[in-house]
Amino acid sequence: MKAISKILLTSNCIIDWKSSPHMLVSGVTGSTKTNTLEDVLLSVMSVKSRIDGQSDGMCAKTYVIDGKGADLASLKSLNPAVTPNQVARTLRILTQNMHKRYERFSGNFGKVASDYEINGKSVRNVVLIIDELAVLLNDPKLRSEIQRYLFELLVAARQASIYVSPFGA
Repeated sequence: MKAISKILLTSNCIIDWKSSPHMLVSGVTGSTKTNTLEDVLLSVMSVKSRIDGQSDGMCAKTYVIDGKGADLASLKSLNPAVTPNQVARTLRILTQNMHKRYERFSGNFGKVASDYEINGKSVRNVVLIIDELAVLLNDPKLRSEIQRYLFELLVAARQASIYVSPFGA
């Protein structure tokens, strides 16, 4: 199965993770930021593309962080990280995953995870969705650790097919 990097949110809004690997959504309370986030989640996890019903979708491994422990925390099957400790652990795991991907796939500029196969299966893209990041950065004990991992991921994760999208930051 060959995964794609584009998802269609509306008829005039296409997200192309390959050309624009990060996404930041902001707006006033009640402006449907979380609904947009849920649409992105459904699209990146799907097997069928909403752009071309015949193509495989992104089929990404998805990590969810919800700083307020509110709307996205209810998505129990995705094991959302809601406490600063859970968030730091999730970001640490993703950073380690990124470094392992670099070691395995280094020297192949321009390729994405789905261009590689391990045991006959395409390597999955990884998408990290963060809602209410600012809340998590109020924890004095873990703020610097969370910021360090997040900075590293924002700067370098795209080359390892890890896409980071903070919402309501």
